[in-house]
Amino acid sequence: MSKSKQPSMFQALLDKRKQVEPDKEDVATVSIAEPEIEVHSESPAAIQPEAPIAVQPKRKPGRPRGRRSDPEYTQISAYVPLDLYLDIQDELAKNKRRQRKRTGLTVSELAENLLREWLEKQKSD
Repeated sequence: MSKSKQPSMFQALLDKRKQVEPDKEDVATVSIAEPEIEVHSESPAAIQPEAPIAVQPKRKPGRPRGRRSDPEYTQISAYVPLDLYLDIQDELAKNKRRQRKRTGLTVSELAENLLREWLEKQKSD
């Protein structure tokens, strides 16, 4: 039995791609003209450059930016006894339930508050 030679599946895809995408040699090049420069008769000191406008990139809807991606924050680590950490988490959860809040004080916020209080005390002494 003689098998007729059929193009492979990949060859058919390549042929179809060549039909859709022109070869690089077929692409025409476009030249861009130089912009015209305006000449002012005023002295250079009289011409004030326009103030640059700070354009904030439009944020997509969704979760607010977290501390991890905020350049105003840095991550530190500290070693604390596990039982102390677990007790702190329990107390924070109890406070959250007492105040009937969806989100409560985090360990990070608690540490920040305590460090600020300590720093203010050190500066006042």
